[in-house]
Amino acid sequence: MPQSVNCELLLYADDTCLIFQHNDIKEIEIQLNKNFSLICDWFVDNKLSIHFGEDKTKSILFSSKRKIKKACPLNIQYKDIKIKQYSKVTYLGCILDETLSGESMAIHVMNKVNSRLRFLYRQNKFLDIPLRRLLCNAMIQPYFDYACNAWYPNLNKNLKKRLQAAQNKCIRFCLKLGDRTSIKTNEFEKINWLPIQERVNQCTLSNIYKFHSKNAPEYMDEVFFKAECNGIPTRYSYQKLKIPHCKTNQGLRALSFVGPSLWNNLDKSLKTSASLNAFKHNLKNQFFRTNNK
Repeated sequence: MPQSVNCELLLYADDTCLIFQHNDIKEIEIQLNKNFSLICDWFVDNKLSIHFGEDKTKSILFSSKRKIKKACPLNIQYKDIKIKQYSKVTYLGCILDETLSGESMAIHVMNKVNSRLRFLYRQNKFLDIPLRRLLCNAMIQPYFDYACNAWYPNLNKNLKKRLQAAQNKCIRFCLKLGDRTSIKTNEFEKINWLPIQERVNQCTLSNIYKFHSKNAPEYMDEVFFKAECNGIPTRYSYQKLKIPHCKTNQGLRALSFVGPSLWNNLDKSLKTSASLNAFKHNLKNQFFRTNNK
């Protein structure tokens, strides 16, 4: 299938995504139409079907808020079938809006967290503290974690605050605390959780640890690059990553910038942890030691 098109093609099981990037929207439209036709013809030639329903095949244009307001709608079609353009789409469980603000995903996460928490409160009398924590880890924490590197950094301060408030509710439930109890570092340590921002940082740094230990997916080689001295890796530079030059705020929030910035500031003792689990535990312990002073 990738050989049938002339643009980037993302494949995951039976989900297929065509991507084309350009400053001219008309060129995007031309190239997407051309490659969409090529891939549809490939499906026909190989006796496969493609779902053209509005809930299955969609188009979306990503851009800045300023440019998206002026942009003309995309006209993508195959023969007489037109593909509807949306302002947000769900791809592999992650909700992407046209400005990549992360807002839709954050609201989705908060709705899921509150729904699960209400369910757990209804079982309140049957649950002791260890079981509460176990259930929250299994039923709620994955919503905070899933694709967090993609959507969390772009959130505004208000949404980040609301997400933290949702996590604080979970901690009050786990520790049987009152609705107005203030949640501080001590409560996080009791439940062995990190605040949302620190948890996202931990997920980001864990990806880089896997990159250095050669356990990361191959596409990470296009995100992170080892620092070099005069073009030659050195013992000192091996543990550091290149920080790309960014011209926009969007670039400053990208994984390729945030990840190396966090990693390069870590102590050598953390970077040389014996395993990924040890690395995660060491990061968490460092946070508690620093914030309990």
